[in-house]
Amino acid sequence: MVSGLGVVSPMGVGKSLFFEALAQGWGGLRPIERFELGEFDVRWAGEVPYSNALIEDLAESYAASTIFSPWSAVDSLSQDPKVAFCLKAAEEALNDAGFTSLGPESLLHLGTSLETYRLGTAGVVNLSDKLNIEKLIAQASLRAPLDMAMKLIEERYGRAELALTNCSACAAALQALGQAYRAVRDGRFEMALAGAFDSMINPLGLGGFFLLGALAVGSPEPPWPLCQPFDLCRRGLVMGEGAALMVLEPYDKVKAQGRKAYAEIIGYGASLDAYGLSAPDPEGLGAYRAMRAALADASIKAEDVDHINAHATATRLNDPAEAKAIRALFPNWPRVPVTAIKSMIGHAIAAAGALEAASCLFTITEGLMPPNVGLERFDSDCELNHVMGKAQAFNGSIVLTNSFGFGGQNAAMIFKALQ
Repeated sequence: MVSGLGVVSPMGVGKSLFFEALAQGWGGLRPIERFELGEFDVRWAGEVPYSNALIEDLAESYAASTIFSPWSAVDSLSQDPKVAFCLKAAEEALNDAGFTSLGPESLLHLGTSLETYRLGTAGVVNLSDKLNIEKLIAQASLRAPLDMAMKLIEERYGRAELALTNCSACAAALQALGQAYRAVRDGRFEMALAGAFDSMINPLGLGGFFLLGALAVGSPEPPWPLCQPFDLCRRGLVMGEGAALMVLEPYDKVKAQGRKAYAEIIGYGASLDAYGLSAPDPEGLGAYRAMRAALADASIKAEDVDHINAHATATRLNDPAEAKAIRALFPNWPRVPVTAIKSMIGHAIAAAGALEAASCLFTITEGLMPPNVGLERFDSDCELNHVMGKAQAFNGSIVLTNSFGFGGQNAAMIFKALQ
């Protein structure tokens, strides 16, 4: 079960700010401030506020570290904010569960995407010019290993028996959580700290997604519409960032000790449809198989699911494929509420599934389903029982969440309210 939770999101640092925003339908999308955009058509993102102060605070605490040659901890934190997001989420999750350290019977399993980068000799790059974006990508220098955040966590909290990093695009978070869940369930570890962290709000990340044609461009009238999953007029994803980590422990152990917990994970499924590098199978077959595998792992029927948190990227190809998969698998889909919180936080890439899993915990513990605040009129190809306008009451017990990534990586996880 989930006994601890830590969140860093576009709403701020901490799960309480995240939960409050979900309840109120507040968006964390705002004009980009981290670097100069010039004439670049992409203007908005879900930036974590106060990230500079957060990074400076953490960098000072790790200033004496000497174990990360050739790249220092301070260098990594200053170059890549996602490392700082991960450290803060880990701190909150461990404190929340009452842990002061990792130990020999613990697992540390994280998901993320690209490494830290430096612009090198690229200088100031005009992101409105395709050739200049390609120049930026060619000259970027990857600096830090993908396990930098993991090493910093272990320096502070001690070594885990096993430490793993998952790098599987937008499915990384749920795959890390799912594998950690099974490891604890099968008795291989007494505790796991798992989740994901990411930030692609930088010239390299935004430039690359712009070349793919995946980003919403222009400057819409604030605050909405901007990111509109399933909407007839959706224009593409809006980049987000953040981290969410969870402490997972055996159900019987936490229950016997009378400790608080959020929910029980009862099922996990994954698939690889390998249809295309960045395009999903248009029939949603990979998504269908991942959800079906999660149901089988949980030993429940599709009709038992009370709520679905959709991957819902607001792109032309992904939304219809996911909607088609949901309609095919769930015979009662007109009665199953579906939400899409990327409308509020943007797409945090590898961290997206972790933040959305945290949203599932909010739904279960607070009895509210967050709204898809960007949805005004759904596309006929995206017909589902959408939660629109404002948060709605949740009276069920079982929530399924989806994460689908580049290369056909798919994952689904099922949470259940504690009895």
